[in-house]
Amino acid sequence: MPRSPLRAALPLTLLLLLAACSPAGKEQTQTGTKTTTTTTRNDLDAAPPKTTALAVQTAPAQSGTLTVTRTATATLKADRDSNVAAQTGGTVTRVLAQEGEEVRAGQVVVQLDDTAQRQALDNARLQVQQAQVNLEQTRTNTAQATGALEAAVQAAQASLQKARQDAASAANLYALGGISQADLTAARSAQAQAESQLAQARNNLAQNGRGGQGSLALLQVQLEQAQAGVRQAGENLARTQVKAPFAGVIASLAVEVGEFAGQGSPVFRLVDQGSVKATFNVPPGDAGTLTPGTKLNLTAGGTNYVATVQDASGVAGSDRLVPVTVRVQGGGQLPVGGTAQVRYRAALGGGVLVPAPAIQTDGGENAVYVAEGGVARRVPVTVVAEAQGKVAVRGVDAGARVISPVPPSLQDGASIRDSGGGTGGGGAS
Repeated sequence: MPRSPLRAALPLTLLLLLAACSPAGKEQTQTGTKTTTTTTRNDLDAAPPKTTALAVQTAPAQSGTLTVTRTATATLKADRDSNVAAQTGGTVTRVLAQEGEEVRAGQVVVQLDDTAQRQALDNARLQVQQAQVNLEQTRTNTAQATGALEAAVQAAQASLQKARQDAASAANLYALGGISQADLTAARSAQAQAESQLAQARNNLAQNGRGGQGSLALLQVQLEQAQAGVRQAGENLARTQVKAPFAGVIASLAVEVGEFAGQGSPVFRLVDQGSVKATFNVPPGDAGTLTPGTKLNLTAGGTNYVATVQDASGVAGSDRLVPVTVRVQGGGQLPVGGTAQVRYRAALGGGVLVPAPAIQTDGGENAVYVAEGGVARRVPVTVVAEAQGKVAVRGVDAGARVISPVPPSLQDGASIRDSGGGTGGGGAS
């Protein structure tokens, strides 16, 4: 019996409706009278493949010394910083330099009233002149007296010689009977008198010499005393000038014109700014690294200077800090007595340096996880020092890849993969 056209088209229409109502991702095909359905997978909605490796980040452990930058407040000083005092009392008549002014060694800074000292010097010079006159006059008188006495001695010697000759002649005549005994006695008496006169003349000459020498010596001493008085008066006059003992800068003035400066009282402060240094205190552990010659950074007034350690060997004080002295290069204009900031690097400890997040503490024990062949291995370590996000440890080899930070779920022996792509951390197993 022939098939109706409507009946022949019905199966095809049903197939099209079924295809339209089919779920997405399914494809239907028809071959003859057989229909096949194929399912297609959507990659965007698919779940990731399962794995047992934990993603971690690693960092290399490196040998080194952990240091930290410290800051300390330093006091500026100078090798030569002197409060110059007046050596005598007096009223200030002139101030010849101002604060902040540079002066040379020996330059007069403050002048005191010197009226009395000048008068004393003039009087001392007059005394010297008087002593010189007395000495010269005595020398002249002594010389004149000596000449007269020497002439008297010569005359007495001549008289004695004649008296001796007369006595000898009288003795001869008396022996011949030419004169009497009385004449002989008279001649001999004249000789004795002449001898006495010569002795007296010589004694007068000697006494004059001794007296003259004594007078001259006394007058010489008086002259020397007068000359010493001149020197002393000159020194007293010089003390009215308060001078700079060395070249430097006037840091401060303690007097003004018209004020009285007492002997020994400070008049001005002088600083040799070419020898500026700074002192500050550090913990004993830091002092060991600040050896002489170590360079530091010093900041004062917004300017940076290089400072070199001179000494850090002092004994810690009651504050348990060690004083350190440094020399400031080019610090001639720094305000001595002021403060500055010093920055230095202190060594905290040496060992193997790892990031601070790599340290895990469990039960009082510190450890790190090392990535080896895709496996995390727990390694106990001893912490030496910690600063600036790094830790110096002992117990792990330099060059090892340590896991940082440590995931909370990480266990010893767990499979890992380095998500940071670093070498040596191990891949997925």
